[in-house]
Amino acid sequence: MIKKVNQTIEKYNLLEKGERMVVALSGGPDSTALLAVLAPIAQKLDLSLVVAHFNHGLRGAESDEDEKYSRELSEKMGLSFVSGKMDQINGKKGLSPEDFYRRQRYNFLNKVAEDYQAQKIALGHNLQDQAETVLLNILRGSGLEGLKGFLPMRDGKFIRPLIEISRREIISFLNEAGIPYRQDSSNKNKIYLRNQIRSELIPYLKKKFNPKIEENLAQMAEILRPEDEFIRQHVAHALKSSVIERQQDRILLKIADINKLHPAIRWRLFKTLLESLNPAKNGFSFIHIKSLDNLAQKCETGKKVDLSLGIEVRREYDDLILEAKKVGSKKIEYEYTMNIPGFLYIKERKFAVRSELATKESVDFSGKNAVYLDLDKILQPVIIRNRRDGDWFQPLGMQGRQKIKSLFIDHKIPRSKRDEIMLLVDNISVIWIENMNLNDRVKITAETKNVLKLEIMDS
Repeated sequence: MIKKVNQTIEKYNLLEKGERMVVALSGGPDSTALLAVLAPIAQKLDLSLVVAHFNHGLRGAESDEDEKYSRELSEKMGLSFVSGKMDQINGKKGLSPEDFYRRQRYNFLNKVAEDYQAQKIALGHNLQDQAETVLLNILRGSGLEGLKGFLPMRDGKFIRPLIEISRREIISFLNEAGIPYRQDSSNKNKIYLRNQIRSELIPYLKKKFNPKIEENLAQMAEILRPEDEFIRQHVAHALKSSVIERQQDRILLKIADINKLHPAIRWRLFKTLLESLNPAKNGFSFIHIKSLDNLAQKCETGKKVDLSLGIEVRREYDDLILEAKKVGSKKIEYEYTMNIPGFLYIKERKFAVRSELATKESVDFSGKNAVYLDLDKILQPVIIRNRRDGDWFQPLGMQGRQKIKSLFIDHKIPRSKRDEIMLLVDNISVIWIENMNLNDRVKITAETKNVLKLEIMDS
């Protein structure tokens, strides 16, 4: 496997002699194999290795054992070791749990690279990870940017030496070398779509349609990467042209000029410009892009479209204007931590919420203002608040997730009322929507041992 990884490094020019590299080590098989393979390669290329472990703290003692194992393995190999822990409080607004965890992890790795003046950061993604990413993006209706998967090298810094190595090869390598590794129990949690793809969809596709589906998806990603780069280069050229005039929180496009662009270039240009007006650099779908295209292609002057994240697009004679709207009054937000047991007054709603431990025998599902949850399935702390961008949950009795926004639309909740509705949130997702729906993850079952009762107390 070392020879194959060497070939990948040379193929994509991932490393240069004498560089310092941070190796992201979780303790799992992929990152453990990555470290074991890079150690002899480092000697050959005169590389300096620093091992970095990020403890998400989501699995309690299990997470701490991962950190302990990573530290001991690094010390055994005579390598510098740095660990970090996740800040589960700050910066979570508007992000899915996966995005929040990923951003914190990458912030940590960037900080370690900066502290140690490392030129590269090595990640343990393998061929199966690539196939899962491509399939996940297919299900989301992605364009080339998603179908190309993740890159062998990103931003000239993040490298993936195992991108062409299969999970089977990795496990075989570790077993033959007698190298132990940790198993992440959360990989079996089917609340995450990626885990469902890994454990259900891909095995089904392999058995029913194509035993080499993973290799073919990874190959498709490799084919599409240069095509995506071709479009990216044309967009970069358009961004520097006189077609675009930038002002503060406002972008003007010359309609006659942008309509001369090929749709593939024009649509990617629209997406790039919208993301430039959004600090999070995401949140835009094909529907948004088509709305802009319709304004440019078909609509008369004066027409406008309000997009998500406070961006308005309008046509004024020969110009298409993209503008981040300035909101005069700030949207009311409330957020409180709920003690269990406890009593909490929500001043914005003028009512109180009481939490108490209950028995399964006392559960009464007929009450309108009370809800019963499996306490052991809640990842505390429990937060009571109104909605935030990106909020999601798993509807009772259903598989997969649903955006809270979509649920409100399905239930015909007026826009003026959506920010009032109280949500109960734990460290994973929304777990209860006031007087509407319970998350399937925390429902009472035959195995439930500890019941949490929440009741709204009218003032």
